[in-house]
Amino acid sequence: MAVGISAGKPFATSNRCRHLFASLGEGHVTEDGCLECPWHASRYDVANGKMVRGPQGAFKPLAGLVKATTGAIPLKTFPVELRDGAIWLVD
Repeated sequence: MAVGISAGKPFATSNRCRHLFASLGEGHVTEDGCLECPWHASRYDVANGKMVRGPQGAFKPLAGLVKATTGAIPLKTFPVELRDGAIWLVD
């Protein structure tokens, strides 16, 4: 599970990038509030899990293809809340 704060709000998503299954928990939240894959810089909207940018670097020519295929399956998102400075999953 990838957990963090984006735009001042806590979030939790499934942990594996849709490109080559990198651990998104090792990624970071960008200035625009997206969760960025640590391997190839694919980006995800943490509110709905959708890939908003495909892989970059050597994979950039395939970014549109990745986004349209495996990237079309959003990450699973989980309801969370902030309690005493910690992020908790809620029902």
